[in-house]
Formats: sequence, structure tokens, C-alpha cells
Amino acid sequence: MRHKRITALFFVVLLLLSALPALANQGSSTQQLSPEIQQLIEQKVDELLAQRLATIQSAGPHSIQKPTVSKGEQHQIADDVIRSLTLSGALEVEANHTKDFNGNSSSGLELATVELAVDAKAHPWVQGHVLFLYEEGDDDDVVVDEAFITIGNSEESPYYLSAGRMYIPFGNFTTFMISDPLTLEMSETQETALQVGYESENWHSAIYAFNGDTSEGDASSTIEQYGAHVGYNLAEESWNVAIDTSYTSSLFDSDLLAEEFEVAATEGDYIPGFGVQGVLGVSNFTFIAEYITALEDLDVEGNKINPYTFNVEGAVTVELVGYETILALAWQNSDDLAGILPEQRFMASIGVSLFEDTTLTLEYAYDKDYDEHDGGSDDNSKSLTAQLAYEF
Repeated sequence: MRHKRITALFFVVLLLLSALPALANQGSSTQQLSPEIQQLIEQKVDELLAQRLATIQSAGPHSIQKPTVSKGEQHQIADDVIRSLTLSGALEVEANHTKDFNGNSSSGLELATVELAVDAKAHPWVQGHVLFLYEEGDDDDVVVDEAFITIGNSEESPYYLSAGRMYIPFGNFTTFMISDPLTLEMSETQETALQVGYESENWHSAIYAFNGDTSEGDASSTIEQYGAHVGYNLAEESWNVAIDTSYTSSLFDSDLLAEEFEVAATEGDYIPGFGVQGVLGVSNFTFIAEYITALEDLDVEGNKINPYTFNVEGAVTVELVGYETILALAWQNSDDLAGILPEQRFMASIGVSLFEDTTLTLEYAYDKDYDEHDGGSDDNSKSLTAQLAYEF
């Protein structure tokens, strides 16, 4: 502001000086400025010009227009940003040997998964979440797997709102295995969605809506898909239980089914889906059961299908040679998904906690394909996978 006043005064003085010759040339009755006053004015102008020149030389010609922030304020801003961020993620390296339905054998070593999640909470009621994902062999690209904004404060209110790219809350998919369960493979759905939820000590629920790949009539460009999720959990000293139920208006908007059935899935009527899962823990034993099914038939070139999948697992936690170890068995099944998923899968795994957040797991899987008259090969496949995982 001080520089602006100096500049204004400078131009006023110049204006007065420019007017002096005109004043001097008026009639003989016009008073003339004394030499002392003219000398004083010229001296003042020289001082103002010197001050202006010194300001430009020291701070640059545009510095007067720029707001300034002290170094202390800059450090405080950077500190607030850093404090608002939380980083988490996982690294998974896998070695495997597989024999497929055609009897072909293969083996490999790969960086199976790299995940980095960034959560920012600069305001008590607003949180941003971004999850970056890399999977070797999947075009070797890093993708934004999740990115959404959540408005809510669990300490003040049980309600929240989330909007962005997310996996809709349909299904639960809890497992002790390395491989994804068939329930997840069939029905996992990633969309840009709007979700309103409720979460308390024992209850959690959500309703959501999105514009999926399926369409009904001319509704391909409208938000018509929706769903709901309700869950309850209770934990006591020696046991715990959790039950989840979920509904979607369009099961064939899942990542797998929309891709595999294409036209049949994306241009027919919406096929709703339902899922239920229960987890029971008693002492060191855990039992998991999940079932997901289509609620109506889908017409595929004159053939009606009504797919479902389920997963049943049992696990026990013991201590072996000083390390916490989880021994688990699983039985999984699918129907009406020949050529897409195996009809049955039997699995066994052993996971050893080597260090905090570091686990070494060995998994064996036996897949049985559909019979030939159901569209399968009536063959089987086997795989053995070892995984070293670190979470942070």
C-alpha cells in the first residue's frame, strides 16, 4: 500500500510540473513561482524517483503486486498437509506352479500386487482416499483402483456420504486363501458410485447408486443401478460373529459377468443379485460361509442361466515353532458359469506370520471343471502357490 501511495504522489507532482509552463505564460498579472519553490519541487521529485528505483532493483518490477507469506507460515502450511496424510499399502510376491484343464504345465515368479493408499483428512468432516494398484502382467500399468471423497465424522455422527470410484458394497469376500474366492470373481463390481452409509459399534449399512454397463431400453446413459448392504457384528471375549447381507439391482454389472456375457448382459433386463455371508470365531477357530446368486434368469441365445457361487472355509490358528500359523481349508462352487469359472474348487493353505505385518503363505488348489454336457471339459487343474506378503 505504501508503494501505491508513493506512485500516486509521483504522478501528481509530474502533473503540477507539466502545468508550470502554462501558468507562466498567462497574463502579466499571473504570479510566478519563486526560484526557491521550484528548487524544492525538483529536489522532492528526485527523492521519489530514487526511492522507486531502489524498490525495483531490490525486489523486482512485479514484486509490488505479489502477496507474501512468511517462512514460518509456509512451514506451518506444509506441516498441516503432512499431518493430514496417512499412507498404507501392501507388497505381494508370488511363485506358482500350475497344470491347467488341458494338461499344460507352467510356473512363474512375479510381483503379484503393489498397493499404495493415500488418505487425506485436512478437515474433521472430509476425507479423501486414493488407492494406486500395480499387478505384474496386467499391462504393467499403475492404475487408480479407488478414488473417493467421504463426508462424515464417526465421532460426531454415524452417518456418512462417499462419492467416487469404488467397489460397491455387494458381497464380503473374506478368505484365508491367497486366491480370490469364486464369490468375488463372479460378483466384484467397481464403479463410480454415490453411497450413503450408517456405521455404529455393531451395525453397518449402506445404500448406493451408479450408472453401470447394463441397460434396460434406452437407459444406458442414466443412473439406474442401485443396491443396499446391511451387516451386524458382535465380539465377546472368547467368540465373535459377523453377518452381512447385500442386494444389487444388476448383478451382471459385475466386472466379470459384464465382460463375459457382453450383449446378453448389457442389453437385456436388469438381473438383480443377492448375497449373504457369515463369519463365526470361537477361540482359535474361524468358520466362513458366503453365498451369492442371481435372483432371476438371464436369457443367453435362448438358454436361461441363473448363476450362483458359494465359499465355505474353516481355519484354526496355532503356534508352530514359535510362529503364529493359520491352517485353512476351503470348498467353493459355481453354477451356470461353464468356461468362465470352475464348477468346484478345493483348497488348503498354511500361513506363517514371520514378523509383524509379514506373512509367508503356501496354498494348494484343485479345480474341477463342468461336465462336457454342461459346456465344460470334465477335466481338472491343480496349482501350488507361495506368497510373501508385507503390509504397512
